[in-house]
Amino acid sequence: MTSKEFKQLIIESKYYTKYEPILEKNSLAIFAYEALSKFDINNDTISTEEIFRKLHHNNKLFFELEKRNKQLQIENYDFRHKLFVNFDADIVVTDDQKKYWEKFLIEYKDKLVVEITENGSDDETSATIMKDFSTWLVDKNIDAALDDFAQDGSMFSFFIMNKCKYIKIDKSFIQQIRKNKNYLPYLEGILRTIRLNKQKSIIEGIETEEDLELVQNLNCDYIQGYYFNDYVRIV
Repeated sequence: MTSKEFKQLIIESKYYTKYEPILEKNSLAIFAYEALSKFDINNDTISTEEIFRKLHHNNKLFFELEKRNKQLQIENYDFRHKLFVNFDADIVVTDDQKKYWEKFLIEYKDKLVVEITENGSDDETSATIMKDFSTWLVDKNIDAALDDFAQDGSMFSFFIMNKCKYIKIDKSFIQQIRKNKNYLPYLEGILRTIRLNKQKSIIEGIETEEDLELVQNLNCDYIQGYYFNDYVRIV
């Protein structure tokens, strides 16, 4: 697919946002929502991961698309709860990009949490870009969440982890514990470390009643997953 064809695909696709709830572990009250971008062409949902991976090779188009996405996510949200928004560090690199996002985020900073997603860059500067972005968020006093902690193939960085108020435990932990309970003490240790660091933990991937029972016995703060689809909002 050429860049021109890809750009046309993005223009013609129907964009919508899925707002997925993040709940307090004990009370199951809604704490926040996460805004997830979706693209649809002829009723066929396009993977945002595929789109963003392609866009890493076209920074200008990536930036323009994300400006549109984030603006719509904000406009369609009522802010009765906090909103977690996914940000790829590659769109906050140039001075113009930083200036734009600073103005955008500062306006909503008391209502937003920026989820730092691991970028799809395949060069040696990827880690540096993410470190610079996490530092930039701290400098601007904007709350951040480290997304997909311990995801298969992800880059682990104490530097980035220490810059985040929230740590989102990847769903692969729950999936592995279903198969092998010996991983449970490992997860308990991570949650204890997060609490000692005065950070907040969010366990992702709650899909069944058994998953819910498992996490309710853990010392985590918040939970998220398909099990709570009744609370999902799509706009």
